[in-house]
Amino acid sequence: MIKSALRLLRQITRRLAVRVLLIAALALLALVASILFGHLIPDWMVEALGVRSLDTILNMLAMSMLTVTTFSLSVMTGAIQFASSQTSPRSRLVLRNDTVTQSVLANFVGAFLFAMIGIILRATPMMGEKQSVLLFLFTTLVVAMVVVSILRWINHLETLGSMDATVAEVTAAAMTCMTGYARRPALGGHAMTADALDRLPRDGAIRARADGYVQQIYEDILQDQCIACDVDLYLAVRPGSYVCAGMPLAFAEGGADLGETARGLIRGAFKIDATRSFEQDPLLGVTTLTEIASRALSSGINDPQTAIDVVHRLTSVLLCADPADRPAPVKSDNARIWMVPPPVAEFYSASFDVIARDGRDMAEVQQAIRAALAVLERQSGPTGQAAARACAARLG
Repeated sequence: MIKSALRLLRQITRRLAVRVLLIAALALLALVASILFGHLIPDWMVEALGVRSLDTILNMLAMSMLTVTTFSLSVMTGAIQFASSQTSPRSRLVLRNDTVTQSVLANFVGAFLFAMIGIILRATPMMGEKQSVLLFLFTTLVVAMVVVSILRWINHLETLGSMDATVAEVTAAAMTCMTGYARRPALGGHAMTADALDRLPRDGAIRARADGYVQQIYEDILQDQCIACDVDLYLAVRPGSYVCAGMPLAFAEGGADLGETARGLIRGAFKIDATRSFEQDPLLGVTTLTEIASRALSSGINDPQTAIDVVHRLTSVLLCADPADRPAPVKSDNARIWMVPPPVAEFYSASFDVIARDGRDMAEVQQAIRAALAVLERQSGPTGQAAARACAARLG
């Protein structure tokens, strides 16, 4: 439960609205501080800081941040649309969570809201001259934050939406997810085969209530429910699967005796939405990079060097799927959960097979793929080596 709460908290804090509210809360913090400590401000500080100019500063900050925010949002939207059209529509899932862009926009919008709240507070009787000293200090902090954000934004605009930067961000997201897959292929539970899953009785199924992609599975919540209800849970889906309402999400051994409350908690551990997520779906990263290579090989773009670059990056990603120095398996931390993990061979067929098909008439692309498979066969673990050999045999 704690792991899921921390993961959810991390995802919430990445949202632009949350960051904006945190910065805007500085104005409310200034109000509270002025009420509690305003009477301690000496008269000389009021004269030295010139708080009478605070209204002018807040007005200028509000007007300038409104303009800068509008401009920055249009730039961000245009960059994401351009990158999606030139690389892959799935790349926007990474670009919209770009850390620098999110932080800068949050600072701009937050500074605007801070200034607006400050203007309102200055019009209330609670903000005398002594109390305004603290608001003035907070305003100085916000102005310094805005200056730093503008410098970061100018530097970031040089690469925002470019092919190289987009491919690098998708690669980083894919490698992070693939590393997690290699460490816990069954989300910390037991791996099982698809045939074994098909043989399970269907009477204890927990079924989906909505259509969409399984973005995430909060496995520690499932484990807690398994312990509480004394059942083993067999997952019928994995992150990236598409489900329709009524389809089984999991089968519980002895699940016919599960109450509706337990079923609801188990169902809630599956986050279902309209799009896929890079968080637990290693195949999404692989297919997104493959789509970038395929688009580069199309007759309209005809950019084989970008496809070759993607092949090199896919080599790094697939090495993470089954590294030769993978540590020995550890005891499962979710011992009552069973899952069919995505096979390593599926990553190869979803990437190199597709790129080889689209670049079949380009000798340099074929050579890059053969070289990548040779590296993977030498450097991967046993499963990766077998998948690389099978892929090379398919490509001839």
